[in-house]
Amino acid sequence: MELIKKFIQNAKANQVNIDSIVVEQNGQTEECVINNIPLHELRSCGKVLIAFAYGIAINEKMKCKDGNVLSLNTKVYDTLKSLSAVDVPSQVNEWTIRTLLTHSTGYEKMMFNESHIANLDKFKLLDYLFETPIKYSTDTHFTYSNVEPYLLSVFFKENFDVDISDFINEKILKPIGIKEYTWGKFGNYCAGATASFFNYKDFHKIGKLLFDYGAYNGEQIVPKDWVKEMVSPQVHCPDYYKPERLLPKLDAGYFTWISRDGIVFRDGSEGQYIICDYKKNLLITIMSTQKDMSKVTECLRGLI
Repeated sequence: MELIKKFIQNAKANQVNIDSIVVEQNGQTEECVINNIPLHELRSCGKVLIAFAYGIAINEKMKCKDGNVLSLNTKVYDTLKSLSAVDVPSQVNEWTIRTLLTHSTGYEKMMFNESHIANLDKFKLLDYLFETPIKYSTDTHFTYSNVEPYLLSVFFKENFDVDISDFINEKILKPIGIKEYTWGKFGNYCAGATASFFNYKDFHKIGKLLFDYGAYNGEQIVPKDWVKEMVSPQVHCPDYYKPERLLPKLDAGYFTWISRDGIVFRDGSEGQYIICDYKKNLLITIMSTQKDMSKVTECLRGLI
C-alpha cells in the first residue's frame, strides 16, 4: 500500500524508530516489519483487553461475591477496603466499574506508570494509593492513569476467583488464535495497564476486535454493543486536547481515545498504536520504540 511506503519514508527521514506497521483497508492487509521483536510490549494498549474482559463479564451476568450481578454501576469499595491495611478515603465508596473505565476516580496526577512504581512494594500498591489525596469529586474529572486498569484487575480476581489475564486468554486470545504472550503482575494481580507483551501480528488481531466491534472472522468474541460503547465518547478530557497533533484527544471512551472525524485510537508509551478510521474502513496498528510518541503519528500526516 502507498500509505505504508510513505509512512516508512517519513519515519526514516525523521529518524523515528518504527518496529512494525500493519495496514488493513477494504479487505486487504499489508505490513512492513523493520524490527521483528518476538514479543513487543504493548504498554497502555493492553488496557483495551481489560475493557473487553469487563464487557464479556457484564454480558455473561457474572455474579460478584456479594451476590449481585456485575454491571457498570457495581460499586468497588467493599472489595478494595477488605484488601487495604490503611483507611480507605470516603470518596472510594462512590467508585463504580464505569468510574474506573473512564479514569474518573478523582486523582490529580498519573500514577502506577513504570517510573512511578519502580521503587514501590508491588504488594502494597493499594495502601499507597489510598494514602494519596483525591482532589476531584468522583466522575467529574478525567485524569489519565494506570491506576484504574489495575483496580479493575484486582476487583476481577477478588470477586470471580480468576486472574483477569487468564479470563482474557480463555475468552479472547484463544478464540482468535493468540498463543504466545506474557502479562506481568503487580504483586498478586495482573498489572492490567502495562507489562503485556505480544507479537505484531497478534497485536493487529487485538486491533481488529476494536475495529470490527468485537467480531473476528465472523465470530462475535466481545459483545458488539459493548465495543460500540468503548469507542463512543463517555467522558470529556479537555486537559489532554492538543490541537496541533494529527490525532488530538477530544474525548475518551472505555480505555480508548476519540479524535477528529470520529477516528478512534488507543496508544501506548514509546509509540504503540491501534488506529480505527471507521469512515475510511481503515485499521492501522503500529509498534515502535520511540520515546517521543508524537513523532510516530506525525509520520502519518497527510496519509490519514
